[in-house]
Amino acid sequence: MPGSPPITPHLIRAELLAPASFAPFGTVVAVDHDGGGRTVNQGRALRLPGINDLAHDTEARKPVLDIYRIDPSPLPFAVTCFERHVLSSQVFIPMMCSRFLVAVAPDRGGRPDFSRAVAFVGNAKQIVHYRQGVWHAPMVALDTPAVMTMLMWEAGDERDCEEFSEMGSLDLQIVV
Repeated sequence: MPGSPPITPHLIRAELLAPASFAPFGTVVAVDHDGGGRTVNQGRALRLPGINDLAHDTEARKPVLDIYRIDPSPLPFAVTCFERHVLSSQVFIPMMCSRFLVAVAPDRGGRPDFSRAVAFVGNAKQIVHYRQGVWHAPMVALDTPAVMTMLMWEAGDERDCEEFSEMGSLDLQIVV
């Protein structure tokens, strides 16, 4: 269309989701890791270290535990919006899925910094915890439909989920 700015393709190559590479944005817990744990329930269970930095603002008083059913998306995945939760951290716990895509970006002046956005591919044995205020794409299932449990705290107003969809001329694509 004449007069429209040219579309700028920006490809992000997703890497495997790992605690160290995701650390600037939150926590990854692998259910099958060998990182210690302690025996509980009269020796019938092993309690593994989990997420020890769940956080929420005092205004977000209501804990919310919801179930997400997510249809799979094709690759490359076109990112059309990012979101953040300024009052609460957010956790996704896979119940049924094969692989899923996580895309995050640091904040720059109240907006996601797409020039430093990164993406990860997780699996059914990985729990994802976004720190409070972290910009991220909505959860994306790959290959098959997914069912995930989501935990966060809410205040019951627009601050619970801030969306950014002003992509302008940026065509943000994630490849695996």
